Amino acid sequence: MDASSLPNTHSLVAKRADIRKVTGDYHDNSVTNIKNIQISSLGRREMDALLNHVVHGALHDSAERGPDAPKCHPDTRTAVQRDMMSWIRHDPLALGPAGSGKTAIAGTIADECEKEGLLAATFFFSAFSVSIDRRLSKNAVSTLLYSLLQHKSIVGLKEEVLAAIDGDPVIFERHLDQQLEKLILRPLRKVAGLSDRRHWPKVIIVDGLDECEGCSESDVGDPESRTKAQKEILSVLSRACADLAFPFRFIVASRPEPVIQHFFSASPDLVLNIFLDDKYDPDADIRLFLEAMLSDIRRRFSLSSTWVSKAVIDTLVKESSGQFIYAATVIRFLDNPRLGPPQEQLNRVLEWQRLDNSAPFAPPKPFLAVKWLLFVKEHNMFADEPLYIKELLESYPGETEYVLRSLTSLVGIVDESGGPRFDFYHKSLLDFLKDPKRNADLYVDKDAIDLFIKNRYYEIIQGRGPLSDAAATLAQPPSKEFLNRLCNWLPGFIDPSRKYSSADVEWWLANLGEGRDAEVSWMFASIHEKCDWYHCLSACDVWRNRLLRHGRERGWRLPTAKEMLQDRVKKFKPSAMHGWSKHPLRPPSPPASEP
Repeated sequence: MDASSLPNTHSLVAKRADIRKVTGDYHDNSVTNIKNIQISSLGRREMDALLNHVVHGALHDSAERGPDAPKCHPDTRTAVQRDMMSWIRHDPLALGPAGSGKTAIAGTIADECEKEGLLAATFFFSAFSVSIDRRLSKNAVSTLLYSLLQHKSIVGLKEEVLAAIDGDPVIFERHLDQQLEKLILRPLRKVAGLSDRRHWPKVIIVDGLDECEGCSESDVGDPESRTKAQKEILSVLSRACADLAFPFRFIVASRPEPVIQHFFSASPDLVLNIFLDDKYDPDADIRLFLEAMLSDIRRRFSLSSTWVSKAVIDTLVKESSGQFIYAATVIRFLDNPRLGPPQEQLNRVLEWQRLDNSAPFAPPKPFLAVKWLLFVKEHNMFADEPLYIKELLESYPGETEYVLRSLTSLVGIVDESGGPRFDFYHKSLLDFLKDPKRNADLYVDKDAIDLFIKNRYYEIIQGRGPLSDAAATLAQPPSKEFLNRLCNWLPGFIDPSRKYSSADVEWWLANLGEGRDAEVSWMFASIHEKCDWYHCLSACDVWRNRLLRHGRERGWRLPTAKEMLQDRVKKFKPSAMHGWSKHPLRPPSPPASEP
């Protein structure tokens, strides 16, 4: 979004994505040595104070990140790079799920912007850095400021900043909002007319915001401090963008953590989200990456040209599930001679069926989260109706976000318009959840899931609508679409062990919708499925008696005494899809047409 289109506003770019490392052929020869900066003696004390609060390793070309810092392999992720560079150069533009290669893209974009004179500043957070400062927010403003001072095109900025430090020597101990105001915004206002902004750089990149763990070292490991620090960073970036003196755009790369996702969803007009999903065809890029890297390994180890078949590459692409982190990890494994020859390592990769002792998440209610995910999987026939699934699951408004909030790097729960969705980014997640050997602590068996689903349907029937509606302050009547869909599928999820009344059956029939005769026959069979041959459950009696009356009132063909007796031993098929038109309980056949 162009700054001129909104009053007192500039573009803010957020990247909704998970950030992980991806290797590639990249050589960095532009390491910055901050210690050797030449400054006048008049500003040495102030500059030293600034340098003491610069996180050297967070710069995109730092020695800590080095030549092996994640970058995109040539000819991969070209579409997303093109979109981002177009936004930076011209028009408006956060980046997808864990391991999809966002840090690599951020690094590549930083390099490209630097070549074109567009890069204003960078800060690369990292939860895996040896330097604790790359996990903290306290020096973010001062590190970005250092980079801004390197641009001679911003005439007079260094002098104004050094004067500000001289006027307030403890400025670096103040909160980030004050640092932003006194060290960046106020000096930019003072130098606004000294040079042509068209010659200034344009973009600031903040990578891995989700890996910011707090303000100080004592905060690390505290979820509340982590959230507070991320909110403070976002607040600072937002304030900067709202100031006319600040002409730069931000690219924020992060996993879609709840606090980060909520922040950007509150300002949709100022943000263009780039989510690295299937839109950017990750499988094609992963295939290209694997082919190039495996070819390089083949040459260096003098292997046969057929050492990796197309079928093997197909398997690796499939197992990646759109995540570069898997492919990159495989390549690092094969390319480590200390572990063994590449051919032997590749065989091990292909033979591995399990990863023991894995714990991919720890949500507030882990068993409930597992049940929800498996519930969604069982309801894959409603994949195009995520709102229906959400209404089935929720006991109160916002429960989806609460239960699954720790899993947003693995499961998408919000679409681009802010509506509900349920996308599994890693296909292996469901395999993991359903395998008791891999998921011993959080394993939920099929019977438990079946009971959970039936309980949900029963509770909604008893409440005459979604539970979240009943819990809402201003309850809205259930939508006709929801009730119709619920009643259409209830026969598949009916629980005959529960107590039902004739009123429940009446309500179901009233909301079933026109032309749903097959569901009546299906329910007639399903409710009897768990009964013994010598005794019916009370629920079966209630439903069957009312359904028989329903058919009788409409002139349906009713089961004979012989058929009902046979049903006790060999039950009717409990499906609406298996010959319901020949079911003993069915509407009359339409008259044959005249020849």
